[in-house]
Amino acid sequence: MSVKDKKIPESIFKSEFGRERIIEHYNRLLAAVDFEYKEYYVETSFGTTYILESGSDSNPSLVLLHGSTSNSAAWFADIRELGKYYRVFSVDLIGDAGHSAETRPDVRSDGYAQWLAEVFERLGIGKASVMGNSLGAWIALKFASTFPGKIEKLVLLAASGLASMRARWVFRLILFSLQGEKGADKITQMVYGQDEIPQIVKDTIDLIAKNYRPYTGPIPVLPDVDLLRLTIPILYIAGENDQLTNAPKCEIRLRKVLPNAGIVILKNRGHVIYNVLDRVLPFLRGA
Repeated sequence: MSVKDKKIPESIFKSEFGRERIIEHYNRLLAAVDFEYKEYYVETSFGTTYILESGSDSNPSLVLLHGSTSNSAAWFADIRELGKYYRVFSVDLIGDAGHSAETRPDVRSDGYAQWLAEVFERLGIGKASVMGNSLGAWIALKFASTFPGKIEKLVLLAASGLASMRARWVFRLILFSLQGEKGADKITQMVYGQDEIPQIVKDTIDLIAKNYRPYTGPIPVLPDVDLLRLTIPILYIAGENDQLTNAPKCEIRLRKVLPNAGIVILKNRGHVIYNVLDRVLPFLRGA
């Protein structure tokens, strides 16, 4: 067996070579960014967590949580603009394809919410706005409902946890995850569908999908009692053709349970949400 095919026992990566390819690609993207930043780690009981920080210390805090099968590179196109108004903390989720620990809390528990609470504490954040994408949005919802006093405003992009995942999508995800590189290609096609995704985004998604083992189980739907704890301003943005989160059902539920939430459904868009700061910043900066 060659070094490039060497398996990592119990790892979320398919091989050591694959992990190195993902991290090298991530680092190349970071080296090319057009904003000033500092990077560091904080320790939590769930493992080491990587933080990419940008913006003035005097700005209000904004925490960014990327989606599954990703890392903070997902926010690189937005951080420069966000950093003009916020002290931005982009967090690599634990158990995902970034620099943080490989620990993956049980989604049926409050593990992710507890982890993020520890991150807030280590960063000295008393209260912050949070923007999450897909799984990151679900974590943001869990955190906000568990620690409601910690959140200023909440931005949810293609959020999981508001409606049941499409059963057909879950079945296909599990099936394709067992089919090697061909299956990885099918997964990425399911994620971005017919969207005109920037090539660098496609390259990143493809690389991670082929070298990383994502969580393939269902994401629990937050019960009404949890959502009703959210009295903060909320903005929900999703693509009308999102095959993963079932955006139409999410919209119906939000209008019923959280009627004051802002809702934006993007025409002819799927699960990958990008170039939406024109919607996000007025919400975050508004009274």
